[in-house]
Amino acid sequence: MKNIITFALLLATISFYGQDRKRISFLNLVGNHIQVPRGCQAQSEFELQACNGTSIKWDYYSDDMLTAVFDATIDAFGADNSSKTAVTFTSFGSELKGFKFKSGTTFQYFLMGKIKNQPLMINLGTPSDISANGDLEGILKLVFEKVG
Repeated sequence: MKNIITFALLLATISFYGQDRKRISFLNLVGNHIQVPRGCQAQSEFELQACNGTSIKWDYYSDDMLTAVFDATIDAFGADNSSKTAVTFTSFGSELKGFKFKSGTTFQYFLMGKIKNQPLMINLGTPSDISANGDLEGILKLVFEKVG
């Protein structure tokens, strides 16, 4: 009897801890729903990691906090990287400004601005050097409509 109870508890534990998190099908960028591309998995409604080599995440801030956090991020990242280039992207009709850094074979983009009057910062890492609209592929084409 003791073995049966132990076995039942073991099965209950395995089934509870073995469950997958609810799969996230859409990202939420200030109320704009972006479908997670096939073969990619979102970490949250605000973050997609390693989707065909590209990771993107955004965080919401107050106006005051956005500038402080953005400046601190650029200062920290730029301290070890001298390839800082100013960039401008358009997302859902809103202009986002920031900087691009080259690190080995990848590019890191930090963008800030407002979408639907909500201040936010986007952190984008990708193997692509995005300098024109034609460089937007996959998830990037769903988040941004214009570069430059």
